[in-house]
Amino acid sequence: MTGKWISRDIVRRMGRHAGLIALVCVFVLTAQASLYAHVSVLLYHKFDEADSPSTSVSSDMFDAQMRYLKEHHYCVMSMDELYGCISGEIPMPEKGVVITIDDGYLSEYTKAFPILKKYGYPFTIFVFTHAVGADNYMDWGQLMEVCRNRGQVGSHTHIHPHLVDIPYGKVEQELKVSKEIIEKHLGTKIKWFAYPFGDYDDQIRSIASSLGYDLMLTSDPGNVSSHCLPDMVPRQAIVGRNMTMKRFISKLDAPCLITSENSPGPGRLKGRGLSCVSLTIKDPQRYCPGQVQMFLSEKGRLKTTFDPSTGRLVCSEPMVLSKKVNRIITTARLKDGGKYAWDSYLIVLPEKNHEEDAKDQD
Repeated sequence: MTGKWISRDIVRRMGRHAGLIALVCVFVLTAQASLYAHVSVLLYHKFDEADSPSTSVSSDMFDAQMRYLKEHHYCVMSMDELYGCISGEIPMPEKGVVITIDDGYLSEYTKAFPILKKYGYPFTIFVFTHAVGADNYMDWGQLMEVCRNRGQVGSHTHIHPHLVDIPYGKVEQELKVSKEIIEKHLGTKIKWFAYPFGDYDDQIRSIASSLGYDLMLTSDPGNVSSHCLPDMVPRQAIVGRNMTMKRFISKLDAPCLITSENSPGPGRLKGRGLSCVSLTIKDPQRYCPGQVQMFLSEKGRLKTTFDPSTGRLVCSEPMVLSKKVNRIITTARLKDGGKYAWDSYLIVLPEKNHEEDAKDQD
């Protein structure tokens, strides 16, 4: 199953006999699809902007990346198709890619858009509506042209705040107003949302879902598996002048590490203190026991113990956090092929200091 797959909608549109054949194909492809098949959601920002070396990509490099996808038979998917994979409506392709671009900078229109049209790829641009039409940003006419050429537009809030720093009432307003403005100007339902700065917690996720967003995209590194939650979609950042083709390919190929029983889980903590950090890795026999690692943004690599029989990975050293937002990243090296599988998510400190701030996190 390389580059193509058959959805239920296609089956319904086919004739009776062709539909029967297609249904058999769906069954066979689904049965053969690996549990660990994944989709890479690529994240871009600026193009050919030398004053932003950490977030810009040259148009030559972008063209080379898009050409690589074509020459190596990647299935470049729309957000609707990604939603179908995450919701279980269609199977994960073996080599799936989704192209996303944040913020709506003018260089996305002048530099990236012509390349995307050349290859005929679907893509999605996430705009924060306060900036639309401002200097160095796309205007509504340009966004409408994007939508006429296989592009989609998603919400990136109205003023692009750190959502974890503002009251939840303002969070709701940011997500609601931006959605309404885009729908008014473009005449289409807005179903996709990207968290500004990649910041989220459990309440912010709930607000986005309640407002009618179907997928919410993070900046957590990693690829999308069939276990992915629709309000915590990871993305691979393809930014910076150090983004070589080798690094680009490694991000496409990175397997998903499927975990459960994560403690703490993603979202707000009850205090600043953690007694331990732990999780369980699915199918632990797939990984090299000595090359399973856990990282926390503020602390770096954590000292852990790993039980290869149960998949339980534990850091039992107590710690107190000072950074408001931390990312927990777990990697494990596959025995077969030697690639590193990834899992990552955010934890956020509580808004106020509690009396038991330094006590252990439940």
